[in-house]
Amino acid sequence: LKLTNESCCFFNAASVTESLCVEGDEACPDRSIYAYYDGLHLTEKLYMHLSAKAYSSDLQTEAYPFNVEVLANLDISLMLTGAPSFHTHDQ
Repeated sequence: LKLTNESCCFFNAASVTESLCVEGDEACPDRSIYAYYDGLHLTEKLYMHLSAKAYSSDLQTEAYPFNVEVLANLDISLMLTGAPSFHTHDQ
């Protein structure tokens, strides 16, 4: 990402409700260098970057308390065995 303070298309920054690309205006030819497509949406390149960090980062400032890879690899059967039962048997 080379351009993090600009959007790929022109939008009206004065209005949150008009943060989409101006109709009829052409978007940039290379979206992969932009962080933002318009005033509301990130580009696919930035989404890929953020999702990769969420999946495998070991930094607590990026994924806390666990990253997605750790959560995906949890052995859920260990969590279910020995779990307390909250059901009562009144018969």
